[in-house]
Amino acid sequence: MLRTQWPRHGNREVPREPGRFAPGRGGLGPAWGAEVVSSNIVGYEKVNLNKGFNMIGVQFVQVGGAVKDLATVGSLDDSFAGFDEDGYYATEMRVWTGTGYSYYGWTGTSGTDLLDEADLDNLWLDDNQEDAGEKLEASSGFWVNAEKAGTLTISGEVPSSDSVDVNLVAGFNMVANPYPGAVKIAQFGTLDSTFAGFDEDGYYATEMRVWTGTGYSYYGWTGTSGTDLLDEADLDNLWLNDNQEDDGKSIEFGHAVWINAEKAGKITFKNPATASGN
Repeated sequence: MLRTQWPRHGNREVPREPGRFAPGRGGLGPAWGAEVVSSNIVGYEKVNLNKGFNMIGVQFVQVGGAVKDLATVGSLDDSFAGFDEDGYYATEMRVWTGTGYSYYGWTGTSGTDLLDEADLDNLWLDDNQEDAGEKLEASSGFWVNAEKAGTLTISGEVPSSDSVDVNLVAGFNMVANPYPGAVKIAQFGTLDSTFAGFDEDGYYATEMRVWTGTGYSYYGWTGTSGTDLLDEADLDNLWLNDNQEDDGKSIEFGHAVWINAEKAGKITFKNPATASGN
C-alpha cells in the first residue's frame, strides 16, 4: 500500500482557547466513565471530568423533545462551586459556533454570596446570569473547563431513529456520536460520498482530532478506493491514523471530537441497536 503524507496541521490550527470570562454581575481530557440505566429509552450518563478542559458529547435529547436545553444539559456534582474567590464562574462551558465560542458558567447552589436565588441553582447561564435559551442536539459537543476533577451527569431520552445525519460546515465542527456507547474511531460515522479521501497534494482532505486531555491524536478520512492513493477496498470510508491503519482505539461514551472538513456536507451515524448484524 502506498503511504501518503500526513496532513500538515500547521496551517489548519484548531481554534485557540481564550481566557476565562467574568459574568456581568459584580464582575463576577480525559478519563471517561458512563452508565445508562433504562427500561425503555430513558437513561443517563455520568462522565468523569479532569481538572481543566474536557470535550463532552451530547448523546441524549430532552424527554419528549428532539434537543437538549443548554442551561440544563448536564449537572455537575455537588462538590463544584458556582464562583471562585475573584467572582468568576469557577467552571465554564464553551460552545463552538463555527467561528468562535459562546460562554456559559455553572451557577452551583444558592448561598454563594453572588447568587442567592434558588431558581438559578445548578444551571449553565450566560455572562448576564441568564438562560440564553440555546439548544444542543444529540451529536453536538462542547468544552467543560472544570475547576477540579469530578463528574457531569447528562440524562434524557436515547435517540431511537435508525440513523442520524449531522451537518458539517467547511472547517472545524465539534461532533459526538449521537447514540449511547463507545464507537471505534475507524468507524466514527460515514461522510457522504462527495468527500474526497485526499487532496491534490496527497494529504487527507478531512481530518479528525481526538482530545487526549493534554493534546490531540489525528486521523484522516480515506474516502472510496480508486483515488490513486489507496486502491484497497477494505480501507474505504474509514478514519485511519497517520500510518493509514486502524489503531483499534475508540471514542468513548460522552466524548466529542473535532472534524476539520474539507467542505460542507454531512456525516451519518447508524443506530447500533437497529443496524443489521447487531
